[in-house]
Amino acid sequence: MNKIRYQICTNCVMDTTDSKISFDEKGVCDHCNDFYKNVQPNWHTDERGRAELEAIVEHIKKSGKGKDFDCLLGISGGMDSSYMLHIIVKEFGLRPLVFHVDGDGIRN
Repeated sequence: MNKIRYQICTNCVMDTTDSKISFDEKGVCDHCNDFYKNVQPNWHTDERGRAELEAIVEHIKKSGKGKDFDCLLGISGGMDSSYMLHIIVKEFGLRPLVFHVDGDGIRN
């Protein structure tokens, strides 16, 4: 029987309790490496990102004009998704059709 040695990422808190995790030669997990390769280069938290987001919102509003809803939003009911709903309605003026996803009902 092959026993997997317990390991924690040298960059974050992820560990081998994720059965599919892998680590590079520096002990950095595949989740962190994926973030640095695919997310961070496109993550603009400055004026550039705000302008990109506003352009997307305007496209959504234009596409949804005359319809009951202009977008679809799934929420868990937690703080993050509830705040996101608040922002897209109050700050960006979108009209989402919102549905709740019950993550507690999922069993492996």
